[in-house]
Amino acid sequence: MRRLILFVLLAVCLQVPISHAQNRESRNAVYAKLNLIDYGQLYNNEFRIGEGFELAYFRNIAPYVNIGIPAKVGVVRLPNQTENVVTTGLDLVLQFANTDPEALVQPFLAVGAGYVLEQFKDGYAQFPVGLGLNIRAFKYAYFHVQGEYRKALADDRDNIQASAGFVTLLHKAAPKVVLPPDRDKDGTPDQLDQCPDLAGPAVARGCPDADNDGVADTADDCPTDPGTVELRGCPDTDGDGIVDKDDNCPTEAGPVDNRGCPAPKDTDGDGMTDDKDQCPTIAGTNNGCPDTDGDGLADNFDKCPTVAGLPQNNGCPEPDTDGDGVADKLDKCPLTPGLTTNFGCPEIKQETKERLAFVTKAVQFETARAMLKNQSYAILDELLSILREYPDYKLSIEGHTDNVGEEGRNLVLSTERAKACYDYLIFKGIQPERLRTAGYGEARPVEDNKTAAGRELNRRVEFELILE
Repeated sequence: MRRLILFVLLAVCLQVPISHAQNRESRNAVYAKLNLIDYGQLYNNEFRIGEGFELAYFRNIAPYVNIGIPAKVGVVRLPNQTENVVTTGLDLVLQFANTDPEALVQPFLAVGAGYVLEQFKDGYAQFPVGLGLNIRAFKYAYFHVQGEYRKALADDRDNIQASAGFVTLLHKAAPKVVLPPDRDKDGTPDQLDQCPDLAGPAVARGCPDADNDGVADTADDCPTDPGTVELRGCPDTDGDGIVDKDDNCPTEAGPVDNRGCPAPKDTDGDGMTDDKDQCPTIAGTNNGCPDTDGDGLADNFDKCPTVAGLPQNNGCPEPDTDGDGVADKLDKCPLTPGLTTNFGCPEIKQETKERLAFVTKAVQFETARAMLKNQSYAILDELLSILREYPDYKLSIEGHTDNVGEEGRNLVLSTERAKACYDYLIFKGIQPERLRTAGYGEARPVEDNKTAAGRELNRRVEFELILE
């Protein structure tokens, strides 16, 4: 009868919802197990095996550390006694365990202190020390085995216990992912789709693109002929900068003032006709004269003809480590080639700006909290690739709210939400000095807070690449 009762209690405990291995995300656990208890082997060199049941609650409090409260009941034969007695007990246990959720086997060490009652009246303290294993049984469930020695502060009450059972972790179900509306089912959400009712590729912002050149038909001057974005979707076969439909010589490169055809005479073949070429027999790009280093100063006037420099330096450069034409003292990205118009740094691509705008709209938090929703992590991973693509840029993270609620609380919430994004990026390996955070609460709305749609747009975290 005792065994039947113990197994029924164990089966009831197994109905508790379970999750992955106990760790910082799945903190709470319920243990249910059967115990074999021996008092005789330590004293009379004989087995006096008793049986018991244990139910415990454990919580993860630090990496590799769980704390728990096991409640025990057992029926045992004590030393120098002929009748079985009922023992009950309550422990406080620290468990040092492998909390890796992917591990198949999780060893642990348990130490603690407890109090035991015999026949619900006589009591004394015990100090357990044990070793055990949690072994993955199914996708989410784990078998549990443990052995422990229990030192008692009472004569003849030291004992050994062996246990087996299950571990279950309490958790909340993952929130349902709701995909943004996409009326034309082309994979581009309506909020980013420039043609929400006509299917088209993402590279064309969701609009039809008959020639598959990345330029939507509505903006393509040559919708049936593949071309380039720079030439509004039109081809330029000879690469002379004049689209084929406007080029009188589409297969031969020529200047614009000659309608795309070669000049009547160009002895040195540098693209400038002899009548305008200051060096008609030597190919060059500087009024027809060679400019080997391409610094805008012809070689015959350049004191450093093979190294790009400045006119005021007679063609010789100031130090320019990355060779992008911006002197190191003025270059905010001295090790990365960039544009002179952008402080020597690479210009941020339009598609990158659009990705940042998407992340601003897509990052979501729990209502009135600074806790990121699960679907936001994949969106924030977009920022990781952007920051790695632009290693010299820093990222500004600004939190904003609508005007619902107390103004001071909104300011704190916006600051904490920006900090939550900052913490995730730091966790993923981004250096803290590359990140800037600020919270502005309800002070900087982008839409009217009088409407629900406006308030939704005002609840946001904005991301911007900056140079400092």
